[in-house]
Amino acid sequence: MERHHHGRQYSQTLRPRHVACIRISSTQECAVDTLRDDHRDVINAWRDTAARLTREVDGVSGLTALPHAQALHATAQTCTPAQTRLSAPPSGWQDWWEKRHALAARQVSAQEIAHEASERLAEVHGATNACMEILEPLAIAQARAVDEGIARGDAMPLLAGMPLAHKDLLHRTGYDVGYGRRDAIASTSTATVLRRFDQAGALHLARLHMTELAFDPSGANESVGSCRNPWALDRITGGSSSGSAAVVAAGAVDGALGSDTGGSIRIPAALCGVTGIKPTYGLVSRAGAMSLSASHDHLGPLARSARDCALMLQAIAGHDLADAGSLAAPGARDYLESLDATIAGLRIGVPRGYFTRDLDPQVQSVLDQSVASFQTLGAEIHEVPDFPYDAINELAILMIRAEATTLYDELIRPGSGSLGKFTASRLGEGVSIPATLHLQAASLRGPMLLKFVRTVMAEVDVLMAPVFPTMTPRIDAFDAIDARSSALRGALTRLTRPLNYLGLPALSLPGGMGKPDDSEVELPVGFQLIGRPYSESLLLRAGHAFQKATSWHLHRPPPLR
Repeated sequence: MERHHHGRQYSQTLRPRHVACIRISSTQECAVDTLRDDHRDVINAWRDTAARLTREVDGVSGLTALPHAQALHATAQTCTPAQTRLSAPPSGWQDWWEKRHALAARQVSAQEIAHEASERLAEVHGATNACMEILEPLAIAQARAVDEGIARGDAMPLLAGMPLAHKDLLHRTGYDVGYGRRDAIASTSTATVLRRFDQAGALHLARLHMTELAFDPSGANESVGSCRNPWALDRITGGSSSGSAAVVAAGAVDGALGSDTGGSIRIPAALCGVTGIKPTYGLVSRAGAMSLSASHDHLGPLARSARDCALMLQAIAGHDLADAGSLAAPGARDYLESLDATIAGLRIGVPRGYFTRDLDPQVQSVLDQSVASFQTLGAEIHEVPDFPYDAINELAILMIRAEATTLYDELIRPGSGSLGKFTASRLGEGVSIPATLHLQAASLRGPMLLKFVRTVMAEVDVLMAPVFPTMTPRIDAFDAIDARSSALRGALTRLTRPLNYLGLPALSLPGGMGKPDDSEVELPVGFQLIGRPYSESLLLRAGHAFQKATSWHLHRPPPLR
């Protein structure tokens, strides 16, 4: 089977090139003296950062020149499944697992579920602008097949009848995909994750709002309008998986797929009060999905609970030859069988410094209360060494901008006029990045991952950190392209992007509520659990234990108006 990068359908009109200095031979350096002063300063700073990290790993045994894929396997979490059964959900609340039993008992039909979800999606979209297209006929046809199978007495697939909707970057044959732009294109193939959901019996209800080309962490979109947070319609959802978080938070569907290149699953999950997981790099195939940065792109689920995320991840995880970045997880992985095992004795590391810098007191309070909840469950809390997160965040920015510009530079050429000003400006920042600097940043990923696991995680099983340092900003804070909005966007991804560079799994959980200074409405505050490569089972078990002991994931937005 031919191996290719995900999202290649877009290359029918845009011809991606190898990552290099745009419009300059990959063997040449960009002429820094011809750049604008601000670009020259940024590139020189990136050079200094890469050189400093190179010196840190040079001469350290086992670190130098270790490829990132090998480092992921070398530091993989040992998987020791526990033979346990899934527990009952909280009284008075249904997660999908309980609804599935009602479907099996024929107390409700999949077609009824599909119709109800379609109506709710239309209502939610009217208030939040969360949908690009509602696909009720497709979902009804899928639901009919589920109902017919149940009537025949067939074994029910894992996600039979589960109403899902997905970010507008996944291709499905015969259906449009837009990448968050007004001008959609027709798909001629189906994304691997959608095929796997189809095989698991899930229903595909809608393609959802996203920021243009997945290149904005706020949820703002000049092309199709911004997505609004269902908790407060004047607030951002976060992005770029904006619609995915909004429709799950509003209860329109039970789960949604998002993508995460610098935090785009975890940020909207945290700001909208839902659960979302960015898996280990390469665990979930991206074949048939739009690419922003092949080295940093991840696909993963958002849902109401860690348990529902585990169900969805079980259906889509696994090696795929159609994605050149897909990696086979070492050992058998079942995200459900150990979900209810105890977390007594779990060692949780709480990083200081980088992750606690400039934290809003309300965010810090939520973290402190969540730490106390884990301690009540028997977890041990440890402080962990600092790490050069600022540096790897900068190298991640470098790689993402270079790769995104290589893919989509035709959209920013004079006269194209097809992108919003912010997206065009971000792509323009990648034009002058030298190929050699990108390659140097890429070559450091493996050594830095190995060093991270050997030092920061040497004495702990997972890390616990905030997702976003302040309370949820207003949408109009992103209306202008200025220093203030730039600082806010930088803050949105500062605590999440380093984990994309390292390729580590991270689970975002609702941890509490807080009230912005300029609002009378309480809004969700989330935190993230971070693990070693392929430790999704452990993260989901810890998240499930937290959610059995707390009720933050059960909170719902007020009625939409």
